[in-house]
Amino acid sequence: MQAQEVPARERDLPSLPTQQQDTLSTPSSQDSLQISLPQSAKARGDIETTIKYNAKDSIIFDALNRIVYLYGGAVITYGDIKLEAARITIDWTSSTLAAVGVTDSLGKDVGKPVFTQGAETYVTDNIRYNFKTRKALIKGVVTQQEEAYIHGDFVKRDANNHLHIKGARYTTCNLEHPHFYIQAEKLKMMPNDKIVAGPFHLKIADISTPLGFVFGMFPVPRKRVSGVIIPSYGEENRRGFFLRDGGYYFAINDYLDLAVTGEAYTKGSRGFQIASNYRKRYQYAGNFSLRYNRQNQGEEGEENISKDFWVSWSHNPQTKGASRFSASVNAGTSSFTNNNPSLNNFERNLNQQFSSNISYSNSLPGTPFNLSARASLVQDVVRNTADLLLPEVGLTMQRQYPAQWFGRTGRSWWEQINFSYTGTATNRISNRAQATSISGFRIAGAPTDLQPEPIPLNAENIGTLFRRANNGVRHAIPVSTSLNLLKHFTLTPSFNYQEVWNFRELRYTDFDAERGGIGVDTVSGFSRASSWNLNAGLNTKFYGMFYFNKRNPTPKVQAIRHMVIPTVGFSYAPDFGDARYGTYQNVVVGRDPAGNIIERQLSIYQGFAYDAPQAGRQGSITFGVSNNFEMKVREKGDTATTYKKVPLLERLNFSTSYNLLRDSLKLAPISISGNTSLFNNLITINFGGQLNPYLYRIDSTFRNRQEELQIVQSQVDKLAIANGRGLGRLEQVNVGLSTNLSSAGLKGDTRSQSQAANTAASRRGLDDPLGEGEAMGEDLGQEGLAYRYMDPSQYVDFTLPWTLRLSYTLSYQKRGYQPTTIVQSANFSGDLKVTEKWKVGYTSGYDFTNHEFTATRLSIFRDLHCWQMNVNWVPFGRFQSFSVDIRVKSAVLQDLKLSRRRSFWDQ
Repeated sequence: MQAQEVPARERDLPSLPTQQQDTLSTPSSQDSLQISLPQSAKARGDIETTIKYNAKDSIIFDALNRIVYLYGGAVITYGDIKLEAARITIDWTSSTLAAVGVTDSLGKDVGKPVFTQGAETYVTDNIRYNFKTRKALIKGVVTQQEEAYIHGDFVKRDANNHLHIKGARYTTCNLEHPHFYIQAEKLKMMPNDKIVAGPFHLKIADISTPLGFVFGMFPVPRKRVSGVIIPSYGEENRRGFFLRDGGYYFAINDYLDLAVTGEAYTKGSRGFQIASNYRKRYQYAGNFSLRYNRQNQGEEGEENISKDFWVSWSHNPQTKGASRFSASVNAGTSSFTNNNPSLNNFERNLNQQFSSNISYSNSLPGTPFNLSARASLVQDVVRNTADLLLPEVGLTMQRQYPAQWFGRTGRSWWEQINFSYTGTATNRISNRAQATSISGFRIAGAPTDLQPEPIPLNAENIGTLFRRANNGVRHAIPVSTSLNLLKHFTLTPSFNYQEVWNFRELRYTDFDAERGGIGVDTVSGFSRASSWNLNAGLNTKFYGMFYFNKRNPTPKVQAIRHMVIPTVGFSYAPDFGDARYGTYQNVVVGRDPAGNIIERQLSIYQGFAYDAPQAGRQGSITFGVSNNFEMKVREKGDTATTYKKVPLLERLNFSTSYNLLRDSLKLAPISISGNTSLFNNLITINFGGQLNPYLYRIDSTFRNRQEELQIVQSQVDKLAIANGRGLGRLEQVNVGLSTNLSSAGLKGDTRSQSQAANTAASRRGLDDPLGEGEAMGEDLGQEGLAYRYMDPSQYVDFTLPWTLRLSYTLSYQKRGYQPTTIVQSANFSGDLKVTEKWKVGYTSGYDFTNHEFTATRLSIFRDLHCWQMNVNWVPFGRFQSFSVDIRVKSAVLQDLKLSRRRSFWDQ
């Protein structure tokens, strides 16, 4: 007997109709159609939960045989199991269900069974599943495990959710017929654990390759696991055959990992690297790496050993609390980048200076004070210099308003009186060569080398470096208030007190002709110097508007607005060079051609961490004008008329000062600065300059050791404008232009350059999710390693047709009669998508002094769907090299690649 219902609606299988509910039942108690069905699935003991089903076409119940037939878009849900197919049959007696697809009128297979359990999904040709034993027989399966896809001809699924696959193909290609795969006759897949294969070999375009093994285990990247990092191999002319970047990866736990790799060359060079990522959830995240290399740079049969190391450490807090610790460290031996240029990171090879910073701050609970400490290192690997700040400790107090202590919160000037405190203690260490002069005057007995060599950074010189350290303490207490005048002006008077503590002083002796300089001695002991100054500033703000075509209610350009912020101020400070303050010493520094002695005031803290207060009385009036120009233009559109602001000149500033208490040269140079952007922020322009209002005179000339003409000059107290020379001489000009262009930006796409950069970063594993408060997973264990050990340029964003980054800087300097100095630099980089699958990239610059291109790299990228080809070529220069890489995109099979490289070591 069959009962049919159309259309089908969602129902629960255990609630199949009983005799009393049968729509075909008759009043006769002898009805031959009477059947008996279970009231509940639990009565059978095989069904653990409710089975829900529906179908778009029809549902047929075979009540006699307890079979349900679902036709057209059939869906069954059983706990965490979901099955979708064109046809599904449920056999209630045997506790099984079967699903198959169908062939449409065009001969195409449609409605293939899709079996989903939890996060696992299997696409099959047909499937038979027993919901009592939880076993399944599957034909023609395709399932995805994160980035990998597994195809199988026949599959048996056991009660432990393990898959036993016959005719298996493992790939990261998402096509129904993949471009490549690893084929194994037998394969066992244990979800969330591993995949074990019997004899297997690699096939590319269905062509067998000799790459394979008698057995293998493949990662299931849902969970990080420890394992071997396969090394690369090859040969270099200078270092010989090599194994490089091979080692072991330790997945210690969800919050800490470690990778140890090494390299070895047949001609004696070797090295290792330790790299780790760590994170404490919602508190901090970071990474650390240490690299050591021993390079043999000698010729055949000779040894020329160099030993170098490099440390990188990044630590970032994830929460905002009372305390905060952060670190960014990039430091090592000065010869590291020279002896160990990166094959992949071309930009690092060109970097001359590296900076490191470690900082800590803590807001002291219940107090207005904040304690901070930091250490920093600036390392110049070309000049072999290092400047170390170790440490700098600061104590600051938030601004305090005494009137508030008495409950006063008004706006009167005396209620706005406030003060704060800043105390800083510093210790600075440098290996730079000892100064041979002070304030331009030669020190007696100093070396005569034109460029003294810095002190080598090694264990033997640690004591010397610490003895030469500059240390001191500075205190600053500013007191200020503000008040409004005539509604539109703001007056801000202030008093500033400073005091410096040093732990030594300089003592000078007059010029000694026989020794060729002045004498300088260092006297240890506590020494302090205090200073103070008074300031008052007055500022306001006003606007000017220029309207276009007032008769037209909707002009294209509505108006230009000019905003002006003028400031005027006065500052006073006594002459701290006076003998009663004891911070300066009058010293005879030489004699003029007439034999008269030349005497100068020299600071007893010259070159220290904190110098002496400024000598000479200060009674200066300061002037400044800040300008901003904007234009309101009509936006394009057919609806309501709207206007937008377009910056014409975002900032144009002028400033100078006039010292009333100086006896000459009272007017300070006029400073000019500004910036703007053009074409909807596509081009950014920054500029600055300095105008000297006084004239120069030539005192004498001579030729140095290189027979170069040297001019000795001085300023005279004569204004250029009073002598027909205009406002003054333009002594210094700096101009910078930069742009970041892309096809998306020019088309008005909302996707910005930063978003495009984030996309590229995501594809190469740079967007490490450590900052999101989740446990470290696949991105750290495999994609992170892919970035760490492979070239970041291997991952290219093909979604943007082109990008272009340009920068240009110009620096002009001419002081008086000195020769003019002009320094220019230009750099450009970007990429261009030639076709849908081809892209070229470039990085270069131009040296205007030598009239030649700087270090240049050309790149070619080819998207091969699941593979990618990359060609990098440095055509000239010290780092001349090329490389060709064809590799799988997925990080799961990151070691499946073909590489050909010729590095600078082969030159």
